[in-house]
Amino acid sequence: MWSGNDIRSAFLDFFKQKDHRIVRSSSLVPIGDPTLLFTNAGMNQFKDVFLGLEQRDYKRATSCQKCVRAGGKHNDLENVGFTKRHHTFFEMLGNFSFGDYFKKEAIAFAWELVTSPKWFAIPENRVYVTVFGGENEVPRDTEAHQQWMHVGVEEHRIYEFGSKDNFWAMGDTGPCGPCSEIHYDMGPIASDEGHKDCDFGCDCGRYVEIWNLVFMQFNRDAEGKLSPLPKPCVDTGMGLERVAAVLQGKISNYDTDLFVPLMKRAAELCGVDFKRDEKLEQGKGGAASLRVIADHARATTFLISDGVLPSNEGRGYVLRKIVRRAIRHGRLLGATKPFLTEMARAVRDLMHGAYPELAEQGAARVPELVLGEEMRFGHVLDIGLRKLEEELKPLTAQVSGSASMYPGKDAFRLYDTYGLPLDFIMDAARDLKVPFDQKGFDRAIRQQRERARASWKGAAKEAAKPAYTQIASAFGPTQTDFYSATRSKDSRIEAIVKAGSSVSQIEAGETAEVILDRTVIYAESGGQVADTGAFYDNSESQILADVKGAFYPVAGLIAHKIVAKETLRVGDRVAVIADAARRDLIKRNHTGTHLVHAALRNILGTHVKQSGSLNAPDRLRFDFSHFAQVEPEELRDIEDQVNEQIRQNAEIETSVTSLEEALNSGALAFFGDKYPEHNVRVVTIPDERSPVGFYSKELCGGTHVRRSGDIGVLKIISEQS
Repeated sequence: MWSGNDIRSAFLDFFKQKDHRIVRSSSLVPIGDPTLLFTNAGMNQFKDVFLGLEQRDYKRATSCQKCVRAGGKHNDLENVGFTKRHHTFFEMLGNFSFGDYFKKEAIAFAWELVTSPKWFAIPENRVYVTVFGGENEVPRDTEAHQQWMHVGVEEHRIYEFGSKDNFWAMGDTGPCGPCSEIHYDMGPIASDEGHKDCDFGCDCGRYVEIWNLVFMQFNRDAEGKLSPLPKPCVDTGMGLERVAAVLQGKISNYDTDLFVPLMKRAAELCGVDFKRDEKLEQGKGGAASLRVIADHARATTFLISDGVLPSNEGRGYVLRKIVRRAIRHGRLLGATKPFLTEMARAVRDLMHGAYPELAEQGAARVPELVLGEEMRFGHVLDIGLRKLEEELKPLTAQVSGSASMYPGKDAFRLYDTYGLPLDFIMDAARDLKVPFDQKGFDRAIRQQRERARASWKGAAKEAAKPAYTQIASAFGPTQTDFYSATRSKDSRIEAIVKAGSSVSQIEAGETAEVILDRTVIYAESGGQVADTGAFYDNSESQILADVKGAFYPVAGLIAHKIVAKETLRVGDRVAVIADAARRDLIKRNHTGTHLVHAALRNILGTHVKQSGSLNAPDRLRFDFSHFAQVEPEELRDIEDQVNEQIRQNAEIETSVTSLEEALNSGALAFFGDKYPEHNVRVVTIPDERSPVGFYSKELCGGTHVRRSGDIGVLKIISEQS
């Protein structure tokens, strides 16, 4: 029988044999994407590639992506544990083509992996596929239909549906296209409604989608018009939990080896008989509660390992709700002492082989953090129970009037703020013969979900402007000279972009974005602000333009924001001068952030992770994850340690290597591990007193001082959350 680990490995091995690069899972915290609360699909880490904003050194990729769907748009937390296939944390297997192969190969790959005796060997007579049937002037996906028949799918097993089921879009605008889904017939026993002979398309639970193949072949503009993409792409997603249920002959995902060991451990910790409670489905305790604890323990462990900490807002708030829901279900099973901390250890032991970050030194604090949250919740729950009693007591004497009803909005406050279970609140009201305002409670839940969606709606990333895509294709990446100089001569103007369109020249006084073949101007990235400066003629006697900043419109291409002082034309040669004094100030602060980060990890613990930074001429800001406010004494120790390293005046070392070699050497990576596989830049601050030979070693594309002593002195002005 296939184990979950076997399936994960086989999927990646299959596509590696098909010349795909195996790309490791990105963080659960999406970087640079305000539209997402958590990473929720395999394609998230490749989004900029699909949008044309980034290019990689491979055209085919495969991954097993850790995902979380809870809060925001995907706020169905209450369903988890009470259905066969709802999860907060799950793993998404996927293969991707960036302008390489398309429908023919994608369908052939999928069918081979699913049905071949060498691979998953799923019986063909249990499989159905769907294709886009055409809608709203978008034609039927005839090609996909033909390719499914070509690989051997019988025509009566191919079904056509409309946009709701078989058309995918990244957003209101941008890449989109039809999709094909592979479904598995689990048989009548899987029907939630007891159907014995329902046909495919029935949503009773018998037919389960196991793989979705998205064919990005169009670009939708602001007016809704679709135009063919010059290089169509493929994005597929197969849920590991679902395919494990299929290959292990289980009806529920929770009956697979991905969950059963965790459910058994939960039963041990809560003092119940697993075999007995596994059969109980009464909703209070029993199997449902074991499922909740197993699922939520996975989400909790992975989220905290990726730097999310319980809090009262954003991601931390969703994590807190997940933790507290797990604890509540433990109490329903009879748990009388903290248990979720041990569940976190069980998750680590079960899954660290596939996700080595769970076994890293920094992750060792996860159980401790969970224990702290368990203790905190116990205290909050006691307060909530007292408040419920206080609010119900005045209503018991006047049960005959409508004023005696317990308002739903008050119940929701106790449910949301103090974690009191709804059924507990309802039972308490019923025992005191106080009517409960269910409609008001439902309305408050609905409003909260709308607020959550709105708070994480964000601004969708737009696809790269066609002008920049064409420039990048024609000229390739900009040569970067800013690591070694602040002035250069004879740079060629490759392109000028004004108001989103390429132009051949601009006049004095006009603003535009200029692309050079090479530059000494640093473009904003990695928390470091862009350089400012000027373009001159090659004699440096006449200023041609002020440079107000620079950015990357697509990966590797630098656009200079300029105000022209003279006429500039494509093909002109210019001298480029960056403001060297301003650059020096920025370099001091950027190297300072590396020292601060190392000191934080040394003093607070290696669980500390960078979550953002600002390196400007006048200051630096360092954002990091930590489970408590930093004490004044700790701040003093951090500052003292940083200044001690500055006094060491170590010579800063930089090198370029592969991502794998850099990480193996001890270098730290941040910002959601968004780095190329090759040619990553490593910045090291040596320390011969350290057992590893360095004080700080990070992947970093920024500019830095030559020696740590060049910083002068670092003063921490404030710390806040």
